[in-house]
Amino acid sequence: MKIVWTIVALLLLAGLVVLFQPEANTGSDDFGNAFESMPAAPETADAAGSSITQPESTTPVATGATTPAAPIAPIATTPVPGLRGEPAYSPKPSGAAPVANAAGGATSPRSPSAEPARPAIPEGAALAAFEPDIPTIPHAEILPSTFARLPDGAIAVDDAWTVRGDGSVERPYEVSWEYLASAQEDYAPRLGEKKLPARIAFLSGKHVKISGYLAFPLVAPTASECLVMLNQWDGCCIGIPPTPYDAIEVKLAGAIKGWQRHSINFGAVEGLFKVEPYLVENWLVGLYLLEGAKIDTEL
Repeated sequence: MKIVWTIVALLLLAGLVVLFQPEANTGSDDFGNAFESMPAAPETADAAGSSITQPESTTPVATGATTPAAPIAPIATTPVPGLRGEPAYSPKPSGAAPVANAAGGATSPRSPSAEPARPAIPEGAALAAFEPDIPTIPHAEILPSTFARLPDGAIAVDDAWTVRGDGSVERPYEVSWEYLASAQEDYAPRLGEKKLPARIAFLSGKHVKISGYLAFPLVAPTASECLVMLNQWDGCCIGIPPTPYDAIEVKLAGAIKGWQRHSINFGAVEGLFKVEPYLVENWLVGLYLLEGAKIDTEL
């Protein structure tokens, strides 16, 4: 016990010595005085006439001689994908021939389905009438749409959209992502809007073909389901997650394997199309399905 108290006393004594020890002179005042006593750098005039303080050179220069400033070499830069307008990913394969889109520009054959161009219609020509069967869609009130047959056999819908094919297995309807996404203009259940245009409803129960980006399950060795989407998405964290209006849940006719996980795949998908809103407390989780589908990746 005496040893413990002895140690405590020594620690207290050491603390008192440190507390009352005079502060050491760090020399900061001397450094400050020396800095203030340094001579000021000479001033020169710039082109505008204002004075610019020039630092003194440590290298002696001969009287009357001038030392030109060395030119600054430009820094070489390498373009970074995804920056300054450069695409981070181009789905166009090498050697693929571009095709014309509705606006008359060029687009890649591996681009998601876009609105096709309509054929030239002679002035005054009458379009053939077309009256499709409109099925009942759950959780939706059907809004009327106008349909007409174009000279090349395609269908003009609401005087704004073009649908090719006849909805059969041999000639499935070919629609654009803009066409499918137009449903959000009237159908938003969480806002109390449950009206679905007839141009969307008439596709239900018909065979449809559409091309887009594919997302498969991440951990399964084989897959019988996937998503086909307007935008690139790897199913996790790369790309733009889909919405119910620009994605289709695909149930394949047979299981496939061998795709590259965590990668962006592309293909044309066709199968039996269904419009089946899937609501969770009025939140739209899914809208479109393709059943018995097959995938063509050789585009």
